[in-house]
Order: sequence, then structure tokens, then C-alpha cells
Amino acid sequence: MELKEIRRKIESVSNIRKLTGALETLSALKMKKSQKFVMDSRPFAQKVGHLLQHLEPVLKAQKDVFLRQDEVKKILAVVIASDRGFCGPFNQNVARLADAKIKKLKEEGEVEIFSVGKKSTANFKKKKEKIGKSFFGIGDYGEIEEVKPISDYIIRAFIEREYQKVYIIWTDFLSTFSQKPRMIQLLPLDGESLKEFFKGAIEEKHVAEPLVEPSLGIVAREIIPQLVEYLIYQCILESNASEHSARMVAMRNASDNAKKRVSELMLDYNKARQEMITREVTEISSAKEVLE
Repeated sequence: MELKEIRRKIESVSNIRKLTGALETLSALKMKKSQKFVMDSRPFAQKVGHLLQHLEPVLKAQKDVFLRQDEVKKILAVVIASDRGFCGPFNQNVARLADAKIKKLKEEGEVEIFSVGKKSTANFKKKKEKIGKSFFGIGDYGEIEEVKPISDYIIRAFIEREYQKVYIIWTDFLSTFSQKPRMIQLLPLDGESLKEFFKGAIEEKHVAEPLVEPSLGIVAREIIPQLVEYLIYQCILESNASEHSARMVAMRNASDNAKKRVSELMLDYNKARQEMITREVTEISSAKEVLE
């Protein structure tokens, strides 16, 4: 390999390392903030889950719309991914789980997809799946006002019997280095799904029974939509924290690989340079011997 070509490759890889290093730093800042959001939100989300579980018997007795069990004709699958790439296997893992689950859901009825995030939409368009609605542009940390159009559409479509079941697929944040895609049934509300959503957190025996006034029935009609909205919001927060964590790790790995590649190229460069010097010295020596 020519010295000039090696120098060009070293410069190119070094530039890539600078870029991935900058993205790693930015992602680390966003990761810390998004992780704080999701951890601060979890206790309240767990209380929401406990309250929904407590209200379930009353809702069943009243034949509430959110527990309605109609014949399944259409199912809505809400799939949350990211708007941007450079986050390792984050989007691929969500897409892989969604593909497997949607294939199974099609045995129950027709499935439409509500894709949240540009990468989610691109995945289903590529596979020619039926996308009923798509949404993107949620900020890096996800404000509840940004999630409201999503929850409003889901709740309205379910109440109006456009869909008989709604599932949500998102990435659960476990730690900086571990994120797991998951799916639960969002509507109709189901106690078992709520337990699964919070990984058993709402089963704790020490959690006090809520005191509800004026009555469970009235409260149920008024606040169930807000509680469902908060569950969707929590899924968005979990996915955002997972995305930034995955991107930070991916950029760190890319920077480490670039550093390693620069070292290898420098070794190649030094070897090539030494070979060139040796060759020139040999040529000079040979020329000197001929002249003598």
C-alpha cells in the first residue's frame, strides 16, 4: 500500500473518530437527563398501574368501555422506535420483536400499525405492512404534551370501535448497557397486562388501597383516559432513555474501533516507510558498487 494512500486512510478514520467522540459526549449528556426522567416517573406510573388494577372490578361491573371485550376484527399495534439512527441495534431489536408479534396478532384479526418514530415507519414501509397512522418529532426527553396526540388518537379509536384491541411495543430501559423490547395489551385494560407492564411492581402487599371520593364509578369515568395516557407516556420515556443509552454505547464502541484502526494504519505506515527507506538505501548502495 502506498504511503499517500495510508496517510489518506489515517486522516479519514481520525475524522470519523472525532465525529463519533462528539456524538458519544452529546449522547452521554442526553442519556443522563433521559434516565433521570424515566426513573423519576416510574413511581407515579406504578401508582397509576395499581389504581387501574384496583378500579378493574368496578369497571367490569359497569361494563366500562375500556374493558369492553368485542369480537376482534381490527387490532392496532403501536410500535415505538427512534427518529434517528447511530444507536446500535436499538431499532433493529424493536423491529424484530414487532415483526414476530404482529405476525402472531394477524391470527386474531386484521392488524394496523401506529408507528412512532421515523425508523419505525421506515421499517414497516419497507416490509409493506399496513400503517394506519405514523407520528414522529417527539423530543429527546418526551414531554407529556408531545405524547397527547398519540394517546388521544388511540383512546378515541378504541372507544369508537375502530379497533377492538390495542397493543404497544416499546423498549424497556433496564440500565445503560441493557435495554429490552417488550409488548403488552394496552386496551382493553387488563390486570395481568398491567402486572407485566410494571414487572410485578404493583403487586406489592404494602401498597395501601386508595381512598376514592366521591365514588369509584365517577372517578373511573373521569380519569381512566388520563391514566391510559400516562401509561403511553411512560413507554415513550422508557424508549427515549433506551435510545440515548444505546447511542452512547454505540458511539463509544465506534470511537474505540476507530482508535484501534488508526493504530493499525500507523503500524502499516511505519512498515511501508521503513521498506521505502530500505529500498532507497539498497538502490544507492547498488549504484555505488556499479560506479566503483
